[in-house]
Amino acid sequence: MWYRWVSQSAFDGWHDTVKAGLGLPRVGVNQRTGEPEPDKQQTTAYTQVQRVGLRDWRAPVGDDVAAEFVDGLGVPSEPPPSPLP
Repeated sequence: MWYRWVSQSAFDGWHDTVKAGLGLPRVGVNQRTGEPEPDKQQTTAYTQVQRVGLRDWRAPVGDDVAAEFVDGLGVPSEPPPSPLP
C-alpha cells in the first residue's frame, strides 16, 4: 500500500524510526555460505519516498511495517502518477 506525507522531513522522521526498529543498515550475507559480507552493499533503507507535489511525498509501505510503526506514518494514498513518456 502507498502512503503520503506532507514533507520529506515528515517521511524521514518516520523512516528513521522504521530503520532503527528493523535494525538497518543490515550487513549482507553470502547466500551460499551464510557468512556476513561487510564489504558488500548493505541494506540501508526500508523504502524510497517520491516527491509528487509541493506537499505530497509518497512511498510504498508493507502492511506489517505500517501496523508496527504507526507513529508518523503518512495517510493511505494512491500510487504516484506514472511519468509521462
